[in-house]
Amino acid sequence: MGIVLKLTVDKAEPVLRGQEHFWRVIRTLGVDGRRFSLSDIASVSQEPHSATIASYLRRMVSAGFLEQDGREYRAASQKTERLYRLKKAPVETPRFTRNGVARPRRTAQQQMWNVMRGPIGRNGFTYCDLVSFGSTDDLTIPSVTAKSYISQLRRAGYLLPVNPGGPGVPAIWRLKPSRNTGPKPPMILRAKMVFDQNQHILMGDLIAEEDAS
Repeated sequence: MGIVLKLTVDKAEPVLRGQEHFWRVIRTLGVDGRRFSLSDIASVSQEPHSATIASYLRRMVSAGFLEQDGREYRAASQKTERLYRLKKAPVETPRFTRNGVARPRRTAQQQMWNVMRGPIGRNGFTYCDLVSFGSTDDLTIPSVTAKSYISQLRRAGYLLPVNPGGPGVPAIWRLKPSRNTGPKPPMILRAKMVFDQNQHILMGDLIAEEDAS
């Protein structure tokens, strides 16, 4: 059996990596037509791998959100870097594949979050409700996905139990008013860490990234 760790986060800190963060930085750096480089993004990020940012920039160019605009020496990297300029700057973070093909903005987590926050979920919801009312013609939410999302949010303190359910009867949940923080769904993250089995402590930084599953 694998080691199971329970981690408690004392203070909520922003995750300065991933698509959401990169896009916020790019929109700020590229305001008023200003040019920016990979190292400009890296300097205000906690992404340990520059290749991850480079891949994101390539996809942004392929998707038509950025254009390459010359090269310039950057002191941060001590080398001449490719510069980029914004072509489109929507507030919503663009989503696309590794090949630069735009993804639908609708996601299973977004749909389930909408149900929880909407009139259907105000009096309580089950995983069946998330499946029935969250699924659309082009997006089917599997039962296992709905159950997993409820479980994750419950452990994170987002949900209140209304009815525990029983054999053949699903539990009913309600979103805590204090956790109804806005239209974007809570993002499930996958953590990478180093655990010293001799000292039973975590070593180095804990790195979290979006779980795409």
